[in-house]
Amino acid sequence: MNLDQHSFIISIPEPHRSEILPEIEILPFQPDETIFAEQTQPDSMYLILEGTVSFGKQREDGVRQIVSHATVDGFFGEVGVFTGETRALDAKADTVASIARIPKATFNKITQEAAPIKKILESIIGHLNSTTTHYMSDLVRNEKLSLVGTMMASILHDFRNPFSIISLGAHFIGNRHTDDVKTKKICKNIDAQISRMVDMANDLSAFARGDEAVHLSDITAQKFIDEFRDLNEPFFNDPNIPITTELEEITLRIDTGKISRSLQNLINNAREAIESSGLRGEIEIRCIRNGNQNLIEITDSGPGIPLAIQDRFFEPFVTSGKANGTGLGSAIVRSNIKAHGGDIEFQTKPGKTTFRISLPIAS
Repeated sequence: MNLDQHSFIISIPEPHRSEILPEIEILPFQPDETIFAEQTQPDSMYLILEGTVSFGKQREDGVRQIVSHATVDGFFGEVGVFTGETRALDAKADTVASIARIPKATFNKITQEAAPIKKILESIIGHLNSTTTHYMSDLVRNEKLSLVGTMMASILHDFRNPFSIISLGAHFIGNRHTDDVKTKKICKNIDAQISRMVDMANDLSAFARGDEAVHLSDITAQKFIDEFRDLNEPFFNDPNIPITTELEEITLRIDTGKISRSLQNLINNAREAIESSGLRGEIEIRCIRNGNQNLIEITDSGPGIPLAIQDRFFEPFVTSGKANGTGLGSAIVRSNIKAHGGDIEFQTKPGKTTFRISLPIAS
């Protein structure tokens, strides 16, 4: 879009329009580049000629919370210029963008006309509506999380006795058949699976409370994957979706339970995606050293993550195409990784998706 085609510029009557056009600067921005920062002094208004812009605020946990977006033919920054107060939000380019910057002095000339004032007021109302929508969405999400936390606490309370009886029975059978290696292994696995079920429920309850405590210990990548294999034997024995591993001789400093459950969630998602495609696929697990980080990578040959949810994949209650999905698994995975001081990202396309977990190396 050319500057003189922007609806805001068109709203300025001639000859005033021709007078102010030379005073407007057109700036290029790259994806994720900051247009203005939060809490800075407003000195300009901006018109979007190309691309998309997001407005966000830094949360206490360091994550940028996106509040709203604006697209081509939109404009922003006018409220701060009007009031003189510092920017309540930051503005960043989501894509390659072309932004026209109207200096404050020029803005003051424009607002002497009635039509641009009307346009600015319409924009302010639009931003307020968008902010309200995001606020209500966050409120509903927090209420859902609170309900999930309460529900899981109740379930754990009710299941404690049955789980204890099953675990006790497994111990009893194992002790009665000390010479039967297969029976002892099955009993040990029953006990481990019960513990894992309880820990999964505790993870969900802790996530709902915002509790990110981890209990770290050192374990070699080989031993960690061996234990993970024992707990997920059916995964590794499925000839239709074989799982391969590539493990360097590294030591991981992790909460083995939380990382194991995170790995299980990612692999389970990969298996479901491959099965839904109707094709034979494969999964690879890699544990490698990369500079000052340990990496755990999970790569699958499935159809890829749908474009519609890629930007929100790790947000609570985001799911796609899963009949029984809650949309919390991936959010809990990221919470667990963040609690380790690490990070998780993914690259996806049809035929290949890779999740990369970065963890601090053990001292």
